[in-house]
Formats: sequence, C-alpha cells, structure tokens
Amino acid sequence: MIVRRAFVMDSPRISLVPPAHAAPGALAPWADSLELAVLYRFEDQRLVEVNRAFARKFGRAAPSWADHPVLELIHPEDRAAWRELGPRLARPPFHVAREHRWETAQGWRWISWEETAVRDEDGMPVAVRAIGRDVTKHRLAEEHYRKLAQAIEQAPVSIAITTPGGTAQYVNSRYTEATGYTLEEIFEHQIPLLREGHRSEAAYRRFCALVASGNKWAGELRTRRKDGGENWEFVQVSPIRDHLDEVAYLLCLREDISERKAMEERLRQAQKMESLGNLAGGIAHDFNNIIAIIRGFTELALSETEGDGRLARYLNAVHAAAMRAASLVGQIRAFGMKSELSYRPVRLNEIVSELAGLINETFPRSIDLRLELDESLECFSADPDQLRQVLLNLCVNARDAMPEGGLLTIGTGRVPGAQLAAHGLDPTLDYALLRVTDTGTGMSPEVKARVFEPFFTTKQDSGGTGLGLATVYGNVRNHQGAIELDTAPGEGASFRLYLPLRVRADETASGAGAMGEGAALPRGTERVLVVEDEAPLQDLLGVALRSAGYQVESAMNGVEAIDRLLRGSEKIDALVLDLNMPRLGGIEVLKITRERWPEVPVLVMSGNLGAGLSAELQRDERQVVIGKPFDLPEFGRALRALLDKTVALAPAS
Repeated sequence: MIVRRAFVMDSPRISLVPPAHAAPGALAPWADSLELAVLYRFEDQRLVEVNRAFARKFGRAAPSWADHPVLELIHPEDRAAWRELGPRLARPPFHVAREHRWETAQGWRWISWEETAVRDEDGMPVAVRAIGRDVTKHRLAEEHYRKLAQAIEQAPVSIAITTPGGTAQYVNSRYTEATGYTLEEIFEHQIPLLREGHRSEAAYRRFCALVASGNKWAGELRTRRKDGGENWEFVQVSPIRDHLDEVAYLLCLREDISERKAMEERLRQAQKMESLGNLAGGIAHDFNNIIAIIRGFTELALSETEGDGRLARYLNAVHAAAMRAASLVGQIRAFGMKSELSYRPVRLNEIVSELAGLINETFPRSIDLRLELDESLECFSADPDQLRQVLLNLCVNARDAMPEGGLLTIGTGRVPGAQLAAHGLDPTLDYALLRVTDTGTGMSPEVKARVFEPFFTTKQDSGGTGLGLATVYGNVRNHQGAIELDTAPGEGASFRLYLPLRVRADETASGAGAMGEGAALPRGTERVLVVEDEAPLQDLLGVALRSAGYQVESAMNGVEAIDRLLRGSEKIDALVLDLNMPRLGGIEVLKITRERWPEVPVLVMSGNLGAGLSAELQRDERQVVIGKPFDLPEFGRALRALLDKTVALAPAS
C-alpha cells in the first residue's frame, strides 16, 4: 500500500510524492522551463532530480543524476563550508544562500544557490529544493576589483582621481602620507590636487588645456606638503573617458623623487668641485712656475748681497711675499681637493697663523677669531696642503654654524698617545692636537652620528655637498690620526684632531730653514739637460746650476729634448724635466728616454701631480719627483742625490 504524503514548501507551495529512493516527478513541471539550474535532493546530500538547465550545465542527461552525491560536485576546499551551512535549513526561515565552486562541463565554476527546505505535514524538513545561477564572471570581477583596490591602496606612488577641474574624487593612502592632508581635509575643503607645483598660473593653464583635450601630461614638480616642507615629484596625468568618449576624470600618478633629485644635486656639486679642482690644478701649475722664478732669482740675488743690509732686507721681503704666494697656491689646491699626499716637515702653528689671516679678511666681522697656540709644539711630518684643507673646511663649517656671529677658537697642543687608546692610536707616540671650536647652533645626536658620511649635509638649501667633513675625516685617517667631536643643540661644536708627532725618513725637506741658511747648491760637474717651456724658469735653473759647476743645456719642449738626446755629441748625465709642455709632453719624453737611454737619471718637476702618478714615476730608482714651487737648495740637493745614487747603481767596470 502506498501512503501519499503532502509536502509543504514555504514558497511556492507544491505537492510532491517522494518515494524512499530517488524517483522522477519530485520537481514541479515548471522547473524544466527555467534557464536556471534546479535540483531536488534529500537531506543526506543525494540528488533526486534535476532540471534540463542543470543537465546542460553539468554535461549529463537529467535522469542520470538520480542518487548522485552532491558533495562530489563541490570543490574539495569548499566542502567544509558547504556542510557548515547545512543545519540552517532545519531552522526557520528554512532557507539559505551560498556560493561555492562546482565541477561543471566547463570546469570549476562559481555557482550561487538559493536553497529552501521541503517539509512534511508535521513541518519537519525531509528534502531540499535549490535554484542555482553561474556567478563566475561576477565573482572574477569582484576578485579583480578587490585586487585592483588593494594594489592602488598599497601602491608606492600617490594616486588621485579628479574631475577635469582638479576636484578630488579619490586618493589612495600614499597620497595622504606624502601630502600630510587627511581624507576629510581633502574632500571637505575641496583642496585642488593638480595646481600645486606649476611654476606659474600660465603654466597651469597650459597644463589644463592639454589634459582637457584628452592628452597625457608628465613632468617634474616641486610640491609643498601640509607641514610646509617640499617634495620633488614626477607627475603623470592621464584622461579617463566615459561611454561618450569624453574626458570625465583625470588619473594622477605622483612619484616622490626627492632623494633622486638630492643625489643629482650632490652629483652636480661634486662635478662642480671636480671642475674647480681641475681649474685649481691649472692655476697652481702656472703660479708655481711664476713663484719658482721669483723665489729662485731672489735667492740668487740674496747670495750676492754681502755687506748690503738694506738690499738684503728688500730681497727678503720679496722672498717672504713669494712664500706667502706659494702658501696661497697650496690653499687653492687644497680647496680643489687636488693636493697630493706629500709628507714634509710642517709647523702646525704656522699653518694656523697663515689661515687666520685669510679668515680675518674673508669671514663676517660678527665672528671673532681667537688663537690658543702651544708655542712648544715642534715640527712633524705631514702633508701641509691636506692640513690646510682640513683646517679650512672646519673653519667654514664653524662660520656657517654661526649666522648671527660668535666666537671661533683655533688651538694647538700636545697629547700623549697613551691618553688616546680608545681611538686605537700608538701609545708610544705623542700627538699634535688641532682644536676648532665654535659657539654656533650645534648638532643633534642624529646629525652627529652621520656628520662624517660622504654626501650627508644639513645645508641642502645653501648648496652644501656633504663632502667637507668627509674630506676632513679622510685626511686625518691618511695621517694615521683620529678625530673627536663634542656637540649638542645650541651649544656649539668642538672638533679635536690628533696627528702623530713624528718625522718620516722618506719626507722631502722643503722650506724649513730661513733664507740664507744653506742657500748654496751642492756642486757638481755633470752635463745636465733642462727641459722647461717657461723661459725665465729655464734661465734661473741654468744660472743656478752653472754657478754650482754643472754643464747645462736647455730645451723648450719635448721635441727639442729628444732631438738633443739623439744628435748631441756630448753624453747627457741627467735630465731635468717639466711634465707640462707643448708639442711633446713630459710623460712621453720620459717613456722615450727610458726605452732608449734607461741609465739616464731624470729629475721630474711638476706643480700639479697626483699621488698615484707621483708614486708610479718614483718606482724607477733613476727618477725623482720634486714639486713646484721649490727653493734652489732643495732643487740642488735633489739633483745631487739622484746623480750620486745613479753612480752607485751603475755596474762596476
């Protein structure tokens, strides 16, 4: 006997006759007319019947789905969520909506199901009827939109969408970070987003006309933040068109290039400094020749003034002026950072006193200079040009730290190395102390920690390169010394430099004695070829060498020098060679000489020679380098030592 039961569905109410197993007729007749997938299943997830749309979607005839487990069609990752929502069908309102991935004839697709419980006459759920629609496109569109929104919000560039007039429609979080304005401020106050940074109103109008006509615009703008600071930004503006192909919105991308612009500016400053260095090198060469002539002839004249005190006094004044000029050239080379590391006996107090005169003449009168010099400080080995550069950079920094004026103190002293163990210095040596103190603005701990870094500067607006203190640090390290800095905001700064008090065996003694002490050149009888394009200097060296007993020949350029070496009847015992000459330069002459006459000693003269080239030239024991300007005794001693050394190197006959 078949017992018929009336099953009740909330909406619409239909009458179905489900048997104990899957059987046709469970769906209402109208189900096959729907374009949406419809299924009827028991609570144990077995299908009872599906409509034609379901069969088409899943690729099998409708009758073949009877008794098929629903979970086999659901993506494995979605089955737990499917089971989790199932119990809700047993509670009012006996309805649930859910989206999951189903394996269809077209592959995995997102299907959205509206499921309603089918209840018996006692109100108990016994089956489920579901209507499904493919929402894959919608789901993918939502996913695409979500990813796009996340990408825009997390983009490293500022993004804004505006009306053609510049009124904000959207800005991302990076835009608010870069400008300092909140979303509320931008939208409530209708802050114009496109005007900022254009140089003039006319430039802004040209920009507006361009983008309003549908063209793109790109350029670099200097924009101002809410806090008053400035950013350099690379800005791109593109039109967004509507369905009528009219410009409805503008897309604005703004990339912060402040760091790149700062690097470009530092590079320009470094290139400018390099150009100044090259210029300083050229100036140094010409001036060194002139100074050498003045010094040399003055020294020769002084040797002839016995008994004439007044003339000697006049010539000594000329010689002192020439020495000051030589010091000035050294400072020019130091400014151009072209000075060669050349150890000489130096008196630190004299270098400080020289620079003090320059400071008094060039620094603002509102800055007072005080010298606290230890007069007992002896002569030690150092590069005078690098010391001048160090002192000049520290004093210029101090001046810039005192825009309203103040006190600049330069002091010297002596410190035992045992007190400087924290710096890793030699405890067996004593060290010269050079102290530069100002009463300026001082430095914060953050600035102090980076003050010696190359290209780090707090003076971007005034063209600071960040190279000054880095150069100071490098020069001090070149001398195996150390540097200390005491500073605090509002309390000024004090730099203390420690340089080893020692005399190197390989240094060149230059200008340490007073005029008249050892002014005569060591004597000799060798034949010397002087190659110098500066005629007065050539004459000076010729006179000095002949007076010391040498036989002298001269050449105005490299071509004449090689011609004399090739055609001369007398053997040349030594070559005095200037490097900077017309027609054939000194380096080329030197190469030819070494190839053809390797035994000939060469005394190289130069007023602008780099440390690398100087070291390379002196690798050959038959070559010595002497820097211009030099005094005649120094020149004579260098030549005599070179000739004697060459004799010692010659093989025994």
